[in-house]
Parts: sequence; structure tokens; C-alpha cells
Amino acid sequence: MKQIEITFIVPAFNVESTIERAIESILNQTEDHYKIIIVNDGSTDSTELICQRYVKRYPEKISYFYQKNKGLGGARNSGLGMVNTEYVAFLDSDDWLMPEYTEKVLMQIRTHIDEPPEIIKTLPRIYNENSKVISDWYDKELFKQIFHQEGQIINPQLEMSILQTDVNQCRNIYQMSFLRRVHFQFREGIKWEDVYPHFFLLSQCHTCMGIESVGFYYRKGSRDQITATRGKDRMDLLIVYGDLVDYIRNDVFSVEMKNELIFSAMRIVVSFAMEGIRMADVDTRKDLVQGLNIFFKRRLLFICVYVSLHEYMCITCMQELVG
Repeated sequence: MKQIEITFIVPAFNVESTIERAIESILNQTEDHYKIIIVNDGSTDSTELICQRYVKRYPEKISYFYQKNKGLGGARNSGLGMVNTEYVAFLDSDDWLMPEYTEKVLMQIRTHIDEPPEIIKTLPRIYNENSKVISDWYDKELFKQIFHQEGQIINPQLEMSILQTDVNQCRNIYQMSFLRRVHFQFREGIKWEDVYPHFFLLSQCHTCMGIESVGFYYRKGSRDQITATRGKDRMDLLIVYGDLVDYIRNDVFSVEMKNELIFSAMRIVVSFAMEGIRMADVDTRKDLVQGLNIFFKRRLLFICVYVSLHEYMCITCMQELVG
């Protein structure tokens, strides 16, 4: 029987201070059936030298690709085009894997060979760069309510509360045949590219496995993180929201799935909108609030049933607070 393998795609852009830890965490896995694809997304620091050194030392494990900067989504797409294993996962270059990640995931896949999962959700841990404290992932309790035992497989078409889980794409492992079947690609050239895939892929999936005991360490508190940006990149939220609403308005969903998609998506939209306003610099905040105000007004009839009046007013009245 052919051995199942996972490819880890590691996008890299000016990450000379963290890329080694990410790569080493994969190389130090307790299970050897994995591959690594590093996509250098136009780095101008010593990231190139570091990656080339690893490729030279582990040519059988690591593939390397350099491209002009396309952003995180573009780097992930380039990596997906090079994958030749059954499963794929994404690891950001400032995060790192738990040592038994590959071993435990492959063990669960092998025990479900007659029902191979299209998506596998793991449970990461949060490492605070400032306090050096490790804490639980944001949706741990919800995750445990959905997946009652290790390696349990659910159908997102029936267990729709899974749409309310955190949208981070690095927590997921995907069956490549599933991604190809639904013609999935990340949108390129924007930030917050994880939001739309969360809803798109789960709404297309029929077999989703949960593995609580493994995940990755998510580094929080760094100035270099996308979530720490305060400038015009925050405006990308409007593009992400537009894509999401256009998708949900599709008529292909059951009434139950459409209702759950709307409810779960609007919770994310409101949460990210409030966070974006809070984090943005003064000039960007004004533009973002105006853009959000237009966005919500145009889609008011679509969302007002699902978003509380208080939350809606928080967005629409923000103009007065920043104007």
C-alpha cells in the first residue's frame, strides 16, 4: 500500500529571524512521511541564503521556489501548484509545529482509509511573544463540543456549527483531490485571505476530521504580523467581505446551510470590522469606517436579521467617533 504523505507549504517573506525555527519544527517530526515546499515571496533579507542552505542539506525533503512578491495568498497558490502528496498543510514562517503533528495526523488518516477526510482540523496553541506564555486556542471549547473524540469525522453539511470555528488556515490539513475538485485557490494581493476559504471550503466539504492533540504554535504579539498592520492594508477587509457575501448569496445552498453561513459569516465580519477600526491608524480608520458604513448599508436587508442592532450601530455610528 502506498504510504500517505503530507506536504507543508511554508511561504517566506523577509523572515530571516524566524524561518529556521519553522523549518526545523517540520524536520524534527517523529514521523518521516512529509515533504516541505518553501516559497520565497520576493525576500530582500537573508531569507534566501537560509532557505538555500536547508535545500542543500535536505534535497529529498525540501523543494524551493523563488518568486516576485505576490503576498501570502500568492505564495500559497504557488506552493499548491507543486504539491504531489495526498494531503497539504500551510505553516507560516513565524510559527512552528508540535513534534508529533505528522505522526498523529497520519495515524488517524490510516484508521479511516475507507472514509478519508477532505479537511482535518487541528487545535493550535498560542505563544505570546511578549509574555512568553502559551495559552489555549481561541475556539478550544467549541472544537471539543463538535469533535467528541480524537479523529472523529463529521459532515459539515449536518454539523454546521463548525462554521463558527476560527478561520486560520494553518490549522487545517487538506486532501489535495478535494481542493482540486472544488477548484480552490487563495485570492492574491490582499490581506486576511483566510476568511473566505474558511466558509467556502467547509461549505463544500462532507468529511471533516478533528484532531485535538496536535497543531502548531501560533506566535502572537509580533510587530511583523499581518494582524498588527495599521495602514491601508486594513482596507482589504472590504474586498474580503464582498467576496464572502457574494458567495453566500449563491442559490446552491440548502436553507439551513445558507442561514448558518450568514450567521457565522456575519459574526466574523463584525468581529474583524471592530478589530480593524480599533487597530487602524487615524487616516485609515476614517476611510475604513466609511467603507464599512457603505458595505453594511448596501447589504442591510441581507444581514440585519443575523446581526444584533447593537453590533450594527457600533459600525454605522463609528463615523461620528472618528470624523
